[in-house]
Amino acid sequence: MTKTEFLILGAGLSGLSASFHLGHGRCLVLEKNASPFGLVHSYSSANYTWDLGPHVSFTKNEYVKDLFSGNVEGEFNELDANVGNYYAGHWVDHPVQANLFQISEPLRSRCVESFLETSRNHNSIEIKNYRDWLNQSLGTVITDNFVAPYTRKYWTTAPENLGVDWIGSRVFKPSIEAVINGANGNPVRNGHYISKIRYPKYGGFQSFAEKFAVGANILTSRKVVNVDPRKKIVICDDLTIYSYDKLIVTIPLPEFVRTIECLDSSVTNAAEKLACSQLLLINVEVPHVVERPEQWFYVYDENKFSTRITFTEKLSGNNAPQGRSGIQVEVYFSCYRPYNGNSEEIAKKVVYELLEMGLIESEAIARECVVNTRWLEYANIIFDHERRKSLEHIFGFLAPLGLARKDDELDATTDWGSPGGLNDGNIFLLGRFGEWKYYWSDDAVLCGKRIAESL
Repeated sequence: MTKTEFLILGAGLSGLSASFHLGHGRCLVLEKNASPFGLVHSYSSANYTWDLGPHVSFTKNEYVKDLFSGNVEGEFNELDANVGNYYAGHWVDHPVQANLFQISEPLRSRCVESFLETSRNHNSIEIKNYRDWLNQSLGTVITDNFVAPYTRKYWTTAPENLGVDWIGSRVFKPSIEAVINGANGNPVRNGHYISKIRYPKYGGFQSFAEKFAVGANILTSRKVVNVDPRKKIVICDDLTIYSYDKLIVTIPLPEFVRTIECLDSSVTNAAEKLACSQLLLINVEVPHVVERPEQWFYVYDENKFSTRITFTEKLSGNNAPQGRSGIQVEVYFSCYRPYNGNSEEIAKKVVYELLEMGLIESEAIARECVVNTRWLEYANIIFDHERRKSLEHIFGFLAPLGLARKDDELDATTDWGSPGGLNDGNIFLLGRFGEWKYYWSDDAVLCGKRIAESL
């Protein structure tokens, strides 16, 4: 049996941040995969560099900015975010609600009229779900034609099924002036919550995190199958046993709950109700440069698998061979939209969607494009109406077993200016999947720092 002061489950960014901030010598990290870094892992294939989904750093937190910059010794690109949309054959600047001049009539006028009517009756809608919020903020026409279809593609469920505590500044809520000016061809700029982005020049997004792992005690290919909170031991699938003083859990919360045999079945049932999207990444090696200005764009058409598309070489020229483009396409699934395992068929359809959108120059080239796929079992937390109830039930049962409760544990996000207190305990949930929150890469770093400061 191996004894350690801090045993960390999961070597993703939040787990590595915890080990880094606590001091690697005090920590042991168990990772079920063959390599660390979790969702910020990058890999190369035929001189292309791919991330596990679109990753850019847009944090305004100076501490995280300095860490990332130091990790790559200042070798990063800082770019103005150039984000677009595709809708029914039209390219529309982002956000749509502030760029309606690029939408054809009569839909353009209907969008404006609906928005103005909503503005006049602003307080008449009771906000019970994301659909209500959208109708009140954007009007029913913009909601029905753009945001609701995209919600069903990205979040894999209807906006009526989502709460509103995750929104923050992520959806641009325009003024009357912004909508009218945008419809008349004089749009406001910087309506997206991301204005500046940073991305490593070399090695993909993982380069921002690699130094967090230097000196860390990481054991890979260690899948946790049993946790005994009373004995403070963890057993892996290779029957190795680890004892701890403090347990830091960054693996998905439903998986962690399943490892604890002493829990009431109602806790397991609550964990199974926690919804998370799965992601099929389709990486397309294009033998020519794609002549689009965006780094990434959103696809609103519901008859297309493509949901969000990133041009990797526009983040770093080293992500693709000179004169070529790397196109990464996201297609989402979940319990609400089950995946049938037909990745090859979906990939073929996606390539022809790229051809239809003019991103691949000809059908002959489309047939010759090299395509590879990656499957992510856990992508984004789905903030449906079951989430808070399920978390509250789970945390209540874990508390007597040593869970350190947080003041903001049910919130979808964390305010790092005032993150709230952390109660005593010897089990700490951490990160997007451990805490089941809306976390980006800077949140993953900061939650590890928070744990270290608390302990």
